[in-house]
Amino acid sequence: MNKAKIFLIDPEGKDIKEMLETAYASEDVLQHLLALKPGLLPGDQMNPDAPREWLLVKREMGIPDEAKKAERWSIDHLFLDQDGVPTLVECKRASDTRIRREVVAQMLEYAANATAYWDVGELQRSAEVTHKENGSSLDNALERLLGSRDETEIENFWKLVESNLRAGKVRLIFVSDEIPPELRRLVEYLNERLLDVDVLAVEVKQYLGDGVRAVVPRVIGMTQRAIDVKSGGDRKRPLSAETFLNQCTPEAADFFRKMLESPLPEKLSVYWGSTSFSIRAHIATPDREYASFWYGCVPDTVEIYLKQFPLVESESKSFREQLVKFGIFAEAGRWSLRAVVNGENRRKLDEAYEFVLGKARQLLSSAY
Repeated sequence: MNKAKIFLIDPEGKDIKEMLETAYASEDVLQHLLALKPGLLPGDQMNPDAPREWLLVKREMGIPDEAKKAERWSIDHLFLDQDGVPTLVECKRASDTRIRREVVAQMLEYAANATAYWDVGELQRSAEVTHKENGSSLDNALERLLGSRDETEIENFWKLVESNLRAGKVRLIFVSDEIPPELRRLVEYLNERLLDVDVLAVEVKQYLGDGVRAVVPRVIGMTQRAIDVKSGGDRKRPLSAETFLNQCTPEAADFFRKMLESPLPEKLSVYWGSTSFSIRAHIATPDREYASFWYGCVPDTVEIYLKQFPLVESESKSFREQLVKFGIFAEAGRWSLRAVVNGENRRKLDEAYEFVLGKARQLLSSAY
């Protein structure tokens, strides 16, 4: 199997280093990097409108299975974000077979007991020890997180942590050098159905070459349906084309720009959300006025959602099979297909987009 590559260009543009995707020597290497640089959990990909920032509470944070009892388990990392949401992180290499299914049940068990038995005072003491051992202070870390050293704000922050724990509002993140399809499906399924719990995976690929090392993180699990379910009535301000494109990778921005600047057929329009846009057809059905079918999501993802098309099951199945034949889409549930925009699939994505628009035009002509 060919290894993925990235290329590192020197500031003067005279030298290019080729770097190959390389597995981590151990899980501890990945855990150490995450503790050293929490930003490897890309908070801007989780919430572009309000990027998540992180406070490390502790590595190997203990979890009891009864109140005031000894710790039974430990989670690889416990972070808090600026809204006081406890974020449990478990690291596994792709070579560890437990990452496929077992780790999900393990994480859910951790979350159930942590929200029931963790004491906020103990979390605060653990954070103090962690930052002291790292040569800093919890006060400085909280100032960076909250933008303030005000004692009232800091006190309210810890009250918010307590409130989130008691309400079961937490974030579960699986981190690996490669997220296998089985785990991806479970993460997306849970994240779309749990209102108070964010379930995500972060793929942190490592690249080595010519004495240089780089890592590239990518969030998995932020499907459009999950965003819609969790935002509910409290929706963020919609994006514009400019703000959306500024949050995309260069290749994805080029692809989406061409799409957005091209005129759409009659009765098709673009709808802007807080982290994505959709193209929708004005096809009136008994339960809706529009059918959203093509999503562009930051930073680089296309999602085709077939459920809202007025097709009988056999027609929908046939349409899906035709899309799969393009060879660029991954299964993303019963009704969705997804692709990451890159240089290798750009031409196929252009063709797939025109194919999907053609199907929408066909449905519109038959409906009117």
